[in-house]
Amino acid sequence: MDSQTLDYQRVIDEALRLLYSHHYRLMSRLLPRAVEQVQMSDEELLAELRASPLGQVLQRLAAVAQGKLSERRERILENIELVLQLLFWAPGAEDYSVPRSFWESEFGRLLSQAKYRAYEPSELVSIGKAAQDLGVTRPTIYRWMDERKLEYVRDEHSGRTFIIRRDVEALRQQLQQSA
Repeated sequence: MDSQTLDYQRVIDEALRLLYSHHYRLMSRLLPRAVEQVQMSDEELLAELRASPLGQVLQRLAAVAQGKLSERRERILENIELVLQLLFWAPGAEDYSVPRSFWESEFGRLLSQAKYRAYEPSELVSIGKAAQDLGVTRPTIYRWMDERKLEYVRDEHSGRTFIIRRDVEALRQQLQQSA
């Protein structure tokens, strides 16, 4: 295993532990008798979490991020959406919002790189080009990214952020129709 794989494994393990502790806390308040007190060592718990469906999803996303696995775009995006919903969709909320700072975390960068690899370079445009094509400023593009009006990806190797070309084209048509 190279250092990059070890890094991704640590990031995945931290995310699994975080989600497990959150779930356990909720279940212990919601249905205390349903939460079985299982005596497991940290290593045993971690092994079970890694083998779980979510653990397998995260392993696949890490392999995609590293370029070791190729999957259908739809599957990559569905899996990323699943993870983001688990992390950020509060009970009772109509939607969820991902703080921009999340994408700077190690886990956010893992998901971001997997998402970036789901697209061909020709399907992406720079933020500046998107602003130019839509006739708006870069801050407007960033606001639309935060509002999820424009889908975007970040290449962790270059540090550049790209907008999905089809979203720019769809939004341009929307803006032209409403003008």
